[in-house]
Amino acid sequence: KVCRGGACSDSTPALFAKVALAAVVETGLMYSLLSYAVKANTMDYSTAITRSLQAAILFAIIFGSASFGAIIDNGLSAATKQLFDPNTIPGDGDWYAKLRKPSWNPPGWIFPIMWLIVSKPTQFMSVWKLITQNYEKDLSIPLLAYCFHLSLGDAWNKVFFGLECTGRGLAVICTFWSVLWLSAYLFYRVDPNAGLLLLPTCLWVTVASALN
Repeated sequence: KVCRGGACSDSTPALFAKVALAAVVETGLMYSLLSYAVKANTMDYSTAITRSLQAAILFAIIFGSASFGAIIDNGLSAATKQLFDPNTIPGDGDWYAKLRKPSWNPPGWIFPIMWLIVSKPTQFMSVWKLITQNYEKDLSIPLLAYCFHLSLGDAWNKVFFGLECTGRGLAVICTFWSVLWLSAYLFYRVDPNAGLLLLPTCLWVTVASALN
């Protein structure tokens, strides 16, 4: 087993700058879509069309936030003529498998189950309650915090698994963890049930943060 450290190097500041910029742009894009989903409640659409539109937006954001990040990454790379090349990442492809992990590290099959069957659906229900039942309230800060937490999650994947940086990865996931709990608190203030529905994700990210 190799020590933690991976391929991370201080010689790649451009890559970290690109990850940070992508997170900001990704947050803005997802927040704009969620804001539109909220406004759809007051537009001249039928209820069926409104709910279908809102469901499609939520599904794309919650289950496909990484796709937003990938699109943005490619756009930034094209704009900078590959100055911040996201594909030129040094390191060992089996890096994570070789890391020393705690004895209580969950088996690999647990992760997709927790994310796809527990975390993502409960997030969907939480945001759904906000945008369909509380749209007359000011949702700007809660939704912005929520989108920022999704972007930070994507940024952590890039830094930890892509750049193989455990130190910087820890800083990102701790920020990700903090913003997620802030989102749950802000959701709870608007609708207690919506806030409680984020708790499974909060607890699972706590486990993931400890594994970093």
